[in-house]
Amino acid sequence: MISGRSTDQAREQGFTLIEMMIGMAMGLIILAGLTMLFVSYGDSSRAMASRTERMGDLYLASHVMQAGLRESLSVPDATTSILTNLASRSITAPTGYPASDATFTALPYWDATSKTITYQDLEGNVGIFQYQRTANDRIYWLRPLAAGVTGSSTFQELMRDLDTSSGMTVTVSGGNVTVTLTSAYTNENKQGKTLSLTFKTWPRN
Repeated sequence: MISGRSTDQAREQGFTLIEMMIGMAMGLIILAGLTMLFVSYGDSSRAMASRTERMGDLYLASHVMQAGLRESLSVPDATTSILTNLASRSITAPTGYPASDATFTALPYWDATSKTITYQDLEGNVGIFQYQRTANDRIYWLRPLAAGVTGSSTFQELMRDLDTSSGMTVTVSGGNVTVTLTSAYTNENKQGKTLSLTFKTWPRN
C-alpha cells in the first residue's frame, strides 16, 4: 500500500510539472506575441511620424515658393535688370547662372544649368530658388529684399532631405510654372518610400 501511494504521489507531481511547463510555454508564446505587436506598433508609429514630418516639409517649402512666384513680375523690371539688382546686393551669381539680362525674357525664369527659378517683385528685387546650391539634397532661397536689408545677400536653406537626383523638377509653359518636389520617408519595413508634391502657379503682375 505504501509503495502504491508513493507511485501515485510521484505521478501527481509529474503531472504538475508538465502542467507548469505547458503553462510557461503558453506564457512565452503570449509574451512573444505581445512583443511582436509592440514592435510592429512602434515601427508603424515611427513610419507615420517620418511620413508626416516629410510631408510637412514639402508643404511648407511649396507654400513659400508659391507665395514668392505669385508675386513675381511677368517680365523683368524696365528700370532694374535682374543682374543689376543682384550686383547691387553684392550677390555672386550661382554657378552656371545666365550672364546676360537678355536671357530673362519672361518671369519666373527656370534655368536648368544652374537649377534656379528666378523671379522679381514689384520693387525690382530679385528672388531665387536654387536646387543643390551646396548640398545635393536641398533647396536654397534668396529672398527678394532691398540692398542693405538683413538677409538680402544670403541664400538660406529652405528644405533638406530631397531626392538627390530629382528633388526639384520645373517646367515653364505659357507663364505657368509647374514644380514637383520629391523626398522620401522610411516605412514600417524600414524601406525608403518616395513622397512627391506638385504645384502649379503663375505670376499675377
